[in-house]
Amino acid sequence: MANAAAMLLAGRPTAVALIEPGQQVSYAELTARTMRMAEAWRARGLGRGDTGIIALADGIDSVATLLGLMWIGGVPAPISPRTDPALVPDLLAESKGKAMVAEDEFAAQLADPRVLGRTAWLALAAGLAEVESAPLEMDIEAPAFMLFSSGTTGKPKGIVHAQRCVEQGDAFAREILGVSADDRFFSTSKIFFAYPLANSLFGGLRLGASVLLDPEWPNPERVASLVAQYQPTTLFSVPTLYQRLLESNLSFPSIRHCVSAGEACPPALSNAWQQRHGVGLVNGYGASETMALVLYRTPDMAGFKPTPLTTAREESSDPKDPEASIRLWFTNPSISLGYTRVVTHDSAQFAGKEFSPGDVFRRLPDDGGWVFAGRSDQLLKVYGRWVDTVALEQWLFEKLQQEVRELSIVPNDSDGGPIALHLFVSPLSANSAGLSAKIEAVCAELPAYKKPAETHIIEELPRTETGKIRRGALRAMC
Repeated sequence: MANAAAMLLAGRPTAVALIEPGQQVSYAELTARTMRMAEAWRARGLGRGDTGIIALADGIDSVATLLGLMWIGGVPAPISPRTDPALVPDLLAESKGKAMVAEDEFAAQLADPRVLGRTAWLALAAGLAEVESAPLEMDIEAPAFMLFSSGTTGKPKGIVHAQRCVEQGDAFAREILGVSADDRFFSTSKIFFAYPLANSLFGGLRLGASVLLDPEWPNPERVASLVAQYQPTTLFSVPTLYQRLLESNLSFPSIRHCVSAGEACPPALSNAWQQRHGVGLVNGYGASETMALVLYRTPDMAGFKPTPLTTAREESSDPKDPEASIRLWFTNPSISLGYTRVVTHDSAQFAGKEFSPGDVFRRLPDDGGWVFAGRSDQLLKVYGRWVDTVALEQWLFEKLQQEVRELSIVPNDSDGGPIALHLFVSPLSANSAGLSAKIEAVCAELPAYKKPAETHIIEELPRTETGKIRRGALRAMC
């Protein structure tokens, strides 16, 4: 028996648990706030097994709200406070949500009696008598919280995680980064996203460390200001923001550990970061269904290796072809219980206690690990030859990094003919004169089957709420 919230609140009572601009709370104070929020959820009619959606900006109140529902055996489902209001009825229906707490403006747009705005929610909690309650003991396999998929293959689906998910949530931080309860965690990505929720918030709290939260959306100047003021030691971010932090020429002297995940990190970016700041980027790979990062690569490693507590099983698309793609099946204590409904159309699949995200890899020789080769539609045969579009993107970025902020290769076969590769480029500068000629010169070095059929220069690549490139949106532009 266990309770995920209690496991996350087990740090030294007087140690600082959470920090947001202008305030901080100790583990004892966060526990008291959690109990108060638990009573507020009870007042809304929720209890064991009931789902509540949380659409609040990152901060102490949002974390206490999430932990409060866990405390009474409920199932919190955090979503972005920037979610399209039109999607909320589907999310409530999919999760069987009984109540929702949202930022005031968001709640006003919904006009749903199940939805309470932040101001009313905090007033409800403040008006209740203080009750010192014990966390509800739950089976280790009972649901603890829920995340939603991005909906790229249809309507978003709920991804249900068990109480056990947080039990060893600090393993990556301890064993790979070498951090301790004396460290201070900071994620530029928001905690409705599995990567920061698992690694910064849950990992930091499970370790008994301090976690810095920011209610505002990140930009380089904001990140640098928070780092200077609050001195975090461990930074979790995504490749796009690491690139923009590099472009900003700002310094981050307190940061001793950096993790990049969410998308493939180009080696050129990792090298540039280490040269500039003297700290190597640890590249991680995971999914909402795994919560934990299940693969990692440090700057001195050729390829990805399994993280602590993870085992990986290979499944080759063609065992006789050494260049064929490899699918990996993972086991880890943090892997999800499954989806809220039966899913048959996704490449991501559960099989017993294993999960495969449906991404593809290539194995390096001499047990050098695996190289990420993208989703199943990113390792392609073009004119009979294999093209690893992730490797191609990284090669192009290395050649063009003085000219472009980011780029993406998208396959197009909409005319029924052979696959044509389209290159989308976001310029580094508003003055992109001569960029087309530079791209053409670089692409001339490629063999014919790897050359993009068309190049599209656009201001910014479209992204999901979690910062991933919306490749479907790019494909529609081909």
